[in-house]
Amino acid sequence: MADTLVNETSAFIEQLGRLGIEKDSEKRLALLRGVADLYLSRTVSPTLAEEYLFSEIANAVLRKLQPHQRPQVSTALCDSERVPHSLALALASDSDIEVARPVLSRSPVLTEGDIVALAQASSDEHLQAIATRASLTARVTDVLIDRGSNTVLRTVSGNAGAEFSEQGMLSLVTRAREDDELSLALADRGDLSPAVLEQLNGLICARVSAEAEGDDTSGTVASLRARAQALITEELRKRKANIGSTERVIAAVEAGSMTLDDGLGPLLAGGRLLDLSQVLAHFLRFDRNFVFQQMAAGEINTIVLAFRALNIAYPHLEATLALRARKRRSGQAGETTVTRQDYEAINPADAQRAMRFLKVRMTVGRQAPTENAA
Repeated sequence: MADTLVNETSAFIEQLGRLGIEKDSEKRLALLRGVADLYLSRTVSPTLAEEYLFSEIANAVLRKLQPHQRPQVSTALCDSERVPHSLALALASDSDIEVARPVLSRSPVLTEGDIVALAQASSDEHLQAIATRASLTARVTDVLIDRGSNTVLRTVSGNAGAEFSEQGMLSLVTRAREDDELSLALADRGDLSPAVLEQLNGLICARVSAEAEGDDTSGTVASLRARAQALITEELRKRKANIGSTERVIAAVEAGSMTLDDGLGPLLAGGRLLDLSQVLAHFLRFDRNFVFQQMAAGEINTIVLAFRALNIAYPHLEATLALRARKRRSGQAGETTVTRQDYEAINPADAQRAMRFLKVRMTVGRQAPTENAA
């Protein structure tokens, strides 16, 4: 083992040295790929010194590559958790969107604070890349809504993994007044609050009235407005009823008069992913919006561990993943390869520890920007 580590380090340092002095552009690119492969595939995490050297030399080489070569580096590095933070930031903030896009849309290295700062300072093309990330917090979407074009807003509204603040949702409704595609994207979301639905109601009525104005000889405007009002009113009624039934499920499970599995069954049968997330969040002691993000677009492993931590039966996991696939329009009902045997082999106590660790990691992540600012 020790010999392997020594050999890995020696090879890495040797390649870094060659990379630092290479003059030919094509050879630089090939060497950088080789160094990146060595760096990312090491059996142990790189030391701080190795991370610093890799980041410094990679940044220097990137500046000397031809414009058409630079996106290749970004694409090769964007999915790795081992990419040095400084290098990921440099790539994400590159003025060339072809370089920045892979990292902005996919890098797990960027923190929420990084993404907020990038969104506040970047071009609309950069915002569009951010809007496609698998999950987005309300802090990020608030900036996208404030600065983004309608194209960005349509993308983020259709992103099942995007979380919105109440004010952000209301701002989207305001912007949707002149954008039919944005209106449709909003109407298709399952996490609209009653207040936002009320705003949509006003938007629909106003649009119907404007489009039919001056041609109401047969009561067309009044009829269409009544239909729109009826649809929104019915949606509000359903949403309020769902909130009430979700609260009753939680109370019954806590009182011991209902099992969690029995409570989740009707929610899954009704396709109520948001209400399912509310129940899971309550018993996992997580924020509902975070759980909804995971259910809608998060890592499947996180969902599996959450279900196992609560000792939920495998058929409910299977039904949840099928519902998630339908909501994402992926058409992949069998999105996961987790079998009943694999699921039931997970020790619930281990899954509970994993959930506690995730909660601690999230708490530390939220505190870090504040501490750094201080």
